[in-house]
Formats: sequence, C-alpha cells, structure tokens
Amino acid sequence: MNIIFLGPQGSGKGTQAELIAEKYDFNYFEAGKIFRSISDSDNPNAAMIKKHIDRGELVPEEYTRLIAWDFISKHSKNKGFLFDGYPRSLAQYEQLQDMLAKSGQKIDWVINLEIPETESVHRLSARRTCLKCGRVYNLITNPPPTDKCECGGELMQREDDQPEAIKRRLGIYRSQTHPVFEKALTEGIGLEINGEQSIEAINKEIVSKLNLS
Repeated sequence: MNIIFLGPQGSGKGTQAELIAEKYDFNYFEAGKIFRSISDSDNPNAAMIKKHIDRGELVPEEYTRLIAWDFISKHSKNKGFLFDGYPRSLAQYEQLQDMLAKSGQKIDWVINLEIPETESVHRLSARRTCLKCGRVYNLITNPPPTDKCECGGELMQREDDQPEAIKRRLGIYRSQTHPVFEKALTEGIGLEINGEQSIEAINKEIVSKLNLS
C-alpha cells in the first residue's frame, strides 16, 4: 500500500504520517525534513533550497522529482511508501504515479487532514523545532516535556513559522497542492479527515478507514 498525506500547514499530517509509518513499517518520505537537511548541508543546491523554504515557497519541481525518484529507487519494494509533504502539485502527483508504475505499483490512498486557515496560523505560531535533533513540537497540541527537547536541545521557532510566511504557504497550498486531493477524489482514492480532532482520534480513524489494524 502506498499512501500520500496532505493537509494545510499545521493540520498535523506530519504527526499522523510518522505514527502510521513507524507502526506499519512504511518507507517514509518526509519531504520537509529532507529539504531542510539539504539546505543545511554543503550540497551545491543548499542555498537555493533554503531560499525557497525561508520564503514559504515550493522547491522547484525538477529538483523535487529527482529527490523523490532517488528515494523510491533506493528503498525496498517489499514495503509500501508513505509520502508526507509530497507531491505538492498536480504535475508532481502525475510524476509520482509514473515513478511507482515503473515497478508495478500505484497510489492507493490520498489522505487530506483538513483544518480552517485560522487554526493553521494558530497552531504553526506555536510550533517549535529542536536545534539539536530536529524534532518538532507544538506548544498547543504536542508540547515538549520541559522548555527543551527530550534530547536536551534548545527549541526555536523556524522562520517559515512566522505569521507572514504561514499565510504565504497557505496560499500556495490552496492553489497548488489541494488540487492533488481533488484529483484523488475523482479517482476514488481520496479520504478527508477532520484535523481538529485529537491526535489519538485522528489516528484511530485513519487506521480504521484504511483497514491497517
């Protein structure tokens, strides 16, 4: 089974994707984490990636496609893939379908965690990232045990979690990424989940509707 997790910024899709990927042993493609890692490296494209991330913009599609293809081709074909934060446009969605088809696979489900824009801004403004290990917390929905990460690292607010950047990202999501879910609905593989529920309730609903248990 191959699954895509979508949702506006702050919807909790990353949390749910990670829970599902770990429990059911998916090959987990976490686009945001991969791009942030590249932006902090000595990769020739690091500055370009960082510029787009800081502006709340999408990384150019050709580069994103190469990263996705590299991940798919290097990982086991005996396990399903779970894509978090990718694809972010209809073009990327169609490219992903083609990439999976090369090994006789397909996209089985596109899950959309939906929340209002006001809730997105509220949640993301409370998000904090560990400078040491990169773990992400939310002061509202998933707070750290103390004022530091469990690993002892300091917590910070990313530039793209500032209100102005959040609104730019939401605009891009609605115009470029949400159409992916609309396409999935026409293909009979779209599943919308109310992202305003508790983490536990959302996870239980996803597991039940995908018959994972």
